[in-house]
Amino acid sequence: MELTNTQKKIMANLKELNGQAIVSFNAKTQIKLLGGKKNPMLNRVEKVMKNGQIMIMCNMNSNGYDNMVKRRLKAEGKDPESFKLSKRVWGERVPNTPFVLHKGQVYVEAIFLKAPKNVSYLLDGKPIDKDLIEGLKDKPKEGKQGGLDNKVVIRTYKLESLTGLKWGALSVS
Repeated sequence: MELTNTQKKIMANLKELNGQAIVSFNAKTQIKLLGGKKNPMLNRVEKVMKNGQIMIMCNMNSNGYDNMVKRRLKAEGKDPESFKLSKRVWGERVPNTPFVLHKGQVYVEAIFLKAPKNVSYLLDGKPIDKDLIEGLKDKPKEGKQGGLDNKVVIRTYKLESLTGLKWGALSVS
């Protein structure tokens, strides 16, 4: 995996993060499509997202996701102890960082707060209408989270797909 200078800067700055940060992000991700090798668009479609908002946490003293789910359950008048945090399904979280390692790749785990203001799709680097993409998957169903109505959505981005981060006075792009 060869990181760009921007990705190296993102990684270096996230290593310095102490606690949590609300972050504006830009990303370009490879889209997984249905249909396997028969799909003529397989491995050719990318999703470009700009100005999304995530919360990145280092989980130094406690698990930020667990804490947020329990706070929201309490705010909804539900029993926060009804939620039990499960083990990670894939990858290994690097202690005291927002990083997850999986199959030789580095990922950044975050809580999704606000959808990107600008989302577009590229086929072979050229814009394509979302409706014209063959085999685009439907959105996955979210878990139960102890009956929570206002769900806490986790997203894990490959470091190489992040094209920019901004929080506080810091801007990396």
